[in-house]
Amino acid sequence: MLKNKVEKLRKFEVEYSISKNKAIVNKTLIIESINDADKIMKLAKLDISTKERIFIQDVKILRFRAI
Repeated sequence: MLKNKVEKLRKFEVEYSISKNKAIVNKTLIIESINDADKIMKLAKLDISTKERIFIQDVKILRFRAI
């Protein structure tokens, strides 16, 4: 039987850019995720789209770094 490996969550600072009201807005966000680039991007886009009330496709992740 395989055991599920529990990975430690880390905090990441995510810089993103969105187009809101015909203006480009650059902001930062702090999320907790495992150290996997795909999961960080997915969680950040979902969180940003919910927070900013825009479509996920309108979010551009500029970069992220561990803090």
